[in-house]
Amino acid sequence: MKRHTTAAIAFAVTSTLTAVLAGCNAGTADAGGGEAKTIGLVRFSGSDVYANSALDAIAAYGKSKGWKITEVDANGSVDSANTALTNLATKGVDAIAISVFPTEALASGVASAQSAGIPVANWGGGLGSGVPIAADVSVGEPMAKRVVDDLGSEGALLALGYRPGLPCQRREKALDDAVKKTDIKLEAQQITIPGQVESADKATQAWAQAHPKGGKLAVWSCFDDPATGAVAALQQLGRSDVMTYGLNGTAEALSLVKAGKLTATEWIDGPSQGREIAKLMEKYWAAPKDFKPVEIDGDYKIIDKSNVDDFLADHPELRK
Repeated sequence: MKRHTTAAIAFAVTSTLTAVLAGCNAGTADAGGGEAKTIGLVRFSGSDVYANSALDAIAAYGKSKGWKITEVDANGSVDSANTALTNLATKGVDAIAISVFPTEALASGVASAQSAGIPVANWGGGLGSGVPIAADVSVGEPMAKRVVDDLGSEGALLALGYRPGLPCQRREKALDDAVKKTDIKLEAQQITIPGQVESADKATQAWAQAHPKGGKLAVWSCFDDPATGAVAALQQLGRSDVMTYGLNGTAEALSLVKAGKLTATEWIDGPSQGREIAKLMEKYWAAPKDFKPVEIDGDYKIIDKSNVDDFLADHPELRK
């Protein structure tokens, strides 16, 4: 399924700032020619497989166009992300793409890029001043509804969230909204990054031991990595009575769905969003003054035991 709406949000930017941005980029030629572009990629975490797949797609597109790629791993630290943005701005790259961190938490780094006339694209972190390109990767409502429906609006639910990341913030809100009008007893735990699999394993073991067999039970994770930790914990405890859910549709999660160990994941086409971000960078370079800020949507699909084989046949790149 695809969410068809593409949000174009206009920000108030003074004519003076627009002129500065245009002037600063004037020496790097347009999107179709001139000297090679240099793109800075700031990865949320080297261990975040799904987020990295989107930035990998930007890099692959850029390399096909002859762009130079400079990469930095923020290792889940917003301070490191701001430092990386500032350093890349100092190096004079032509554009920067970052993942997951909320734009509002990147004020200092984005300001450095903005003052240097460098556009920042945020995959998953939202638009903002100095960030004219973004991708919404939350898409939390469909899976939230699936969890509530599978539980029959009752039972106990463990939610494994990660508040520093905007996608997880939005997904957790969607789950909260879906659960609030039900009789489901929701317990939320925050996982850590790095260490998302291990922290999810630990949290799930503690929760499962406090919820013995009987009644409807489920564990929801705001992305697939902690879901794999939850599955491992339940296997260690010999618990097959607890439903488990993730989001993103990574190869690891899909293999667990196929094996009947993960109830469902929600695939979101991050790589296609990455390629679209790269194309929007070209559009920005061609006419900075005319560029309207845009947050793109993407394809998504809930994958469970009933459709995983067909899905993997259509997406062999996600076979593990």
